[in-house]
Amino acid sequence: MRPWIGPLSRRIGAVLLLALVPSRLAASPPPAADEAQVERRLAAMGTELAFVLSGGERAALLAASEAALAALAATEARLSTWRAEGELARLNRQPVGEPFPLSAALAAELETAWACREVTAGAFEPALGALVAAWGLREGGRIPAAAALRAAREASGPETFRLGPGPFATRLHPEARIEEGGFGKGAGLDHAAAALAGSGVRARLDLGGQVLLAGEPRPERLLVADPRQRERPAVEVRIGHGSLATSGNSERGMSVAGERVGHLLDPRTGEPASDPGSVTVWAPTAFLADCLSTGLFVLGAEAALAFPERHPEVGVLLLEPVTGGLRARVAGALAGRVRAADPMVHIEERPPVAGSLAPQGDPH
Repeated sequence: MRPWIGPLSRRIGAVLLLALVPSRLAASPPPAADEAQVERRLAAMGTELAFVLSGGERAALLAASEAALAALAATEARLSTWRAEGELARLNRQPVGEPFPLSAALAAELETAWACREVTAGAFEPALGALVAAWGLREGGRIPAAAALRAAREASGPETFRLGPGPFATRLHPEARIEEGGFGKGAGLDHAAAALAGSGVRARLDLGGQVLLAGEPRPERLLVADPRQRERPAVEVRIGHGSLATSGNSERGMSVAGERVGHLLDPRTGEPASDPGSVTVWAPTAFLADCLSTGLFVLGAEAALAFPERHPEVGVLLLEPVTGGLRARVAGALAGRVRAADPMVHIEERPPVAGSLAPQGDPH
């Protein structure tokens, strides 16, 4: 399956983690009287997967759930760089200059990640592994020495890997590594949804707080957390399909030698990105929502809110702490779909632009 990123991908010539409030997603609409429903919760991709499938008979739903889980497991096996035998991990060890043969799935995922880099002007960067290592983001965090940071910057970015010609990738720097953290969950959700396609099943998949709604569109209400207090819902977002992903530092920010360090790096500087609060993105696919929530967080508040002016198929929600409360700014396809879940939240909206691909469901 090639992760689809819609008109956005066509315009740029590509071929095809603050979380939502955990366990406090607003309830799904109840299934019809003649419909079964299956709910499952388990560990996947280093986080928690919770999903609800409905439609048809229970036996069919259970079979569909197993197909979705198998697709998710295959994605994790391919993309995980925690597993030495994974395809992406092997690419990250490939000798410099020797083309690495890519599976069709990984080739499509990397092409889409490259496209997201381009559309965010480098604020989303898949080849970020050297910087992740320099900052010790997998070991609790550290402040790198200046020389180590310079070396990591040289080993990161678009000049460190080449895609093609054909289904190959070539490593161009001995320390370069692709980091799956910015797109792995989105890829997994999209592959799980693809495994359900054609079954007639409706699904709500929640992987570590990123939610994907698949199947026949049906309105759902999702709660997004206050970036200062993860367990406190700030706003309610109403969508009927597509994916919602949120990036922010409250969940995974670190304290190193008494200094607060964000886990979201700006690949253009090699430093932690400035913190605008949290950025939530709605997009037609989970892959795109995952990448863009990171990239738009790095770009900053004003650039994030302006993004739907050029790409109206995307919706953006920015939550910013202000004196006495929280400001929620909404743009693009999410306009008219966000309500305050706390009286201290003030909502400001930019009207959707022409061509907006609305996330369906009753906005009222």
